[in-house]
Amino acid sequence: MHLRVGLDEEGRAFVHFRLYDSSGRLAAESGGLDSFPSGLKVHSGDGELLLDLPAEPEAHIQYRLYNRKGELLTSSNGVSTKIRALLRMEAGKPKPPGARGAIAPVRPSPS
Repeated sequence: MHLRVGLDEEGRAFVHFRLYDSSGRLAAESGGLDSFPSGLKVHSGDGELLLDLPAEPEAHIQYRLYNRKGELLTSSNGVSTKIRALLRMEAGKPKPPGARGAIAPVRPSPS
């Protein structure tokens, strides 16, 4: 599982993700750093919301991030974030052209 998020000059999110569901199955993968100006919702096979990237720049991102074992690492309802013990956050990485702010990856801690 990983999720990287950054903002472009207009405040739109650039994301790169690999999302697993609560069974540990790969649910979705972005394939690279990309922008979703129309927004994006990713659901698991059983309908659980895994990622919600709203189209509106001022709206909040929501997510539920599981690892390959199906363990919930972190979740956010857009207002508050719950971080579990298995989560490791890293400092920002280089940003894409026209982006502002760091691209902050979220990865599971080594077991």
